[in-house]
Amino acid sequence: MPTYRFPPAQLRGHFFLAAGGVLLALGLPAILAAIIPTPEPEAEQVVLNPPGFDWEIPVPDLYCTPNADAMAMQAWDCGQVLVQLTALEDLSDAEEDTAARRAVRGYSMGDTSEAEIFHEGNALALYDDPSGTLVLSRDGEGEDAKVDYMVILSSSSPAQTFATGERIWHAFGHANLPGYEQMVMGS
Repeated sequence: MPTYRFPPAQLRGHFFLAAGGVLLALGLPAILAAIIPTPEPEAEQVVLNPPGFDWEIPVPDLYCTPNADAMAMQAWDCGQVLVQLTALEDLSDAEEDTAARRAVRGYSMGDTSEAEIFHEGNALALYDDPSGTLVLSRDGEGEDAKVDYMVILSSSSPAQTFATGERIWHAFGHANLPGYEQMVMGS
């Protein structure tokens, strides 16, 4: 007598339900990321005041977006110029010169700079042409007299580096930042 065999169970419904759930879970974030715009960080006025110090230097008319990816205590993206700030304590004048040269190497990944350092009152400036780095440093005052603020500006455009550096130099209380030719040529 012939026997009747039942066909295998059809599990297609469960498979398609599970596959649809996985596609939805993986695809929904990608779809939302494409639809919703990424918020741009808002520009803020640059105020040189690293954490742990009460002394601050506001830089008038310099608005930049904060940069949390930099190595320094504070950093901003000012167009094509990366502005980084660090504070150093208990430095003599000779140590401050050495620190400025090392800042070129450390923050811009260049070689230790052999460029001439220009001193003006309580501040110094160094421009390293090969790395496109401008280092500005200012001695502290008041309770923070033993603190030096060192600002490192890096860019591939010397004109933009000097324009931004000029604003910071003015905030330091000085008239004119030594010009590009003077710093590069040392004249």
